[in-house]
Amino acid sequence: MGARKLVTLLLIAIVAVLAARYLFWNDRRDIRARLEDIAETARMRASDTPEQRTLKADQLGRYVADDVIVKTDAATFVGGRPAVVRLVMDGAAAQKQLEVSLQDVQVELIDKATATAFFTLNLSSTAPRQIYATLAKHNKEWLLTRAEVLRTLGNQ
Repeated sequence: MGARKLVTLLLIAIVAVLAARYLFWNDRRDIRARLEDIAETARMRASDTPEQRTLKADQLGRYVADDVIVKTDAATFVGGRPAVVRLVMDGAAAQKQLEVSLQDVQVELIDKATATAFFTLNLSSTAPRQIYATLAKHNKEWLLTRAEVLRTLGNQ
């Protein structure tokens, strides 16, 4: 009778650990959250002070890898953390206010340290764009290593 209770308790513990792993330590969920954090950091409001914009640039730099590459079209790319952060900040400064949101985020884990994401990027100043991104895990954090604009969608 004691062995039966022990086995039952052990099975319940295993199910609880697996459920917690699925619900709380899910890499796909972490990647979606990281992409949302990037979008939130790139969002600029007209009321943002220069200090706030500098803090956002620093935060954005923590979300991308040192050797990040962003392809904006077939022939144009920007490489390196400082250049990518500057690209985003210059684009936001030119608009005075920039709203950024993501839709239809699909994540595929390639291995334990590499993932790809496909999503629609909505910017307040331009038509939506389909993006293909690659992320890599460095020190338990997902960092953007590559992003490519696949196509610009018509106004929806």
